[in-house]
Amino acid sequence: MLDLLQKLAVYREKYYNLMVGRYALWDRLNKDMLIFCVALNFINLFIGSWIVRTVAALLFLAPIFRLFSKNIDKREDENTNYCKKRKGVVEWFKIMYKRISEIKTHRYYKCKNCDSYIRVPYKKGEHTIDCPKCGKEFKVKIR
Repeated sequence: MLDLLQKLAVYREKYYNLMVGRYALWDRLNKDMLIFCVALNFINLFIGSWIVRTVAALLFLAPIFRLFSKNIDKREDENTNYCKKRKGVVEWFKIMYKRISEIKTHRYYKCKNCDSYIRVPYKKGEHTIDCPKCGKEFKVKIR
């Protein structure tokens, strides 16, 4: 047992020496690439395409490359840019889900002046709406 613990300590020391000066972070980009890789492999069980299998393999290698990369600043910039874009996509899906779930009670209109969305109760007819951001009035017709 003691011999096994000593071997584990040696391997741990070798691993630490290997990873010195490397990125070695499981950031959001790495996690999402691996999740997408698993999803592609699952889909490929039903499709059986060599193209999907190749894309999944390359997608599996990308996080490993990022883990062992010594260009830490570039990897952090990649993750930051990805997180910004991901946040926008997630917010868009949240807004679409909210709009669909409220389709019987409310409507959403885009202000022509400031491009913000305004939530209006669903009442048939022609209405005048004041934009809360820019204060501009515009008319909408709800059918």
